[in-house]
Amino acid sequence: MSYDPNVPPGNTPPGPSGGPPYGSPIPAGTAGLGARIGARLLDVLLVGIPAGLILGLIGLGAGFTGDGWIGSAIVSVLWFGYFVLLESNRGATLGKSLLNLRVVVADGSNPPTDVAAKRNIWMLFGLIPVLGGLLSFVAVIVIIVTIVSDQNNRGYHDQFAGTAVMRT
Repeated sequence: MSYDPNVPPGNTPPGPSGGPPYGSPIPAGTAGLGARIGARLLDVLLVGIPAGLILGLIGLGAGFTGDGWIGSAIVSVLWFGYFVLLESNRGATLGKSLLNLRVVVADGSNPPTDVAAKRNIWMLFGLIPVLGGLLSFVAVIVIIVTIVSDQNNRGYHDQFAGTAVMRT
């Protein structure tokens, strides 16, 4: 399962030395918005809700000011770490794994840690007091719109990092 962002949809990249094509057409293997939202919801259920409950129990619930901002900052760092760690080591979060999705770079391998961090850097907007929540919301909208409008189902964060989410 390889992905080449420079190959138009429906085409396959040439093999070594310009030989016959290899791999399958890009759109046939990329994951659409519905599957990706489903994976994110599973991650929220499996990881986000328990983490939120624990933070709430220790008095660091999410919010925009004071202690609430501290909770939001902690949640941002935890989510960022979760996504970077699992995508770089396993190619998928728990939610993506359950839905048979995988984040890959052009050669079909898991993204290295720095690429996974680049892909998910927007999750750290929550570290910005007051405006972080708004910036995160805008980032989610941009990602959704670009996944839907991109011929290869790549969100802006995928384009920025050179990744794609593939069905396995």
